[in-house]
Amino acid sequence: MKIQAVAFDLDGTLYPNYKMYFHSVPFFLAHPRLVSHFGRIRTTIRTIRPVRNFRGLQAELLAISLKVTVEKAAELIERNIYGRWEETFRRITAFPGIHELLERLKGQGLKLAVISDLPVERKLRFLKLEGLFDCAFSAEETGYLKPNPEPFLELAGRLGLSPGDIMYVGNNYKYDILGAKEVGMKSAHLTGKRIADSKADLTFSSYAQLEDSILEHIHAS
Repeated sequence: MKIQAVAFDLDGTLYPNYKMYFHSVPFFLAHPRLVSHFGRIRTTIRTIRPVRNFRGLQAELLAISLKVTVEKAAELIERNIYGRWEETFRRITAFPGIHELLERLKGQGLKLAVISDLPVERKLRFLKLEGLFDCAFSAEETGYLKPNPEPFLELAGRLGLSPGDIMYVGNNYKYDILGAKEVGMKSAHLTGKRIADSKADLTFSSYAQLEDSILEHIHAS
């Protein structure tokens, strides 16, 4: 079946991860305990089912981890993770050529999308990529983080396509590639080190390599 849409992870996929780490150093140094505990509870929350209130559960887990009230935990997440840390992305630039690649893919008649575990709206604006996608949302809106199937199925629903019509591009093999493949999507893995027996349909290390491969795959589907 011919691919009708290409969807992208955001963090580490539309921009280099090292830029995020570099510009986030002051924030990490100012909030080391919060960053550490938040990272741990995000790993835990991926394994919990069912989730009826994602933000509420996230605040509860962080409250237990930090030994603070749920209200305080929710405030820390909103003010620092979704607020101050996200502001560091003002200084981050997208991969060279990604804007032009997206325009060319649109020119092929493909729908484009972004789905990330964290909020996407301001990041896309900071990266100067807003307005290029047919849909863009955070997996949090579905109540589940990748690699759970809900974010990928929500993506297909918002695009009005079956999962098999979509190629998902990401840099995290476990969360992006295996998550997408589990629901029947095609996948393209951005990595500097090829994984043995990878389930990805495409593996690439730069967007300069991706365009011809993805278009060949699309037309051959």
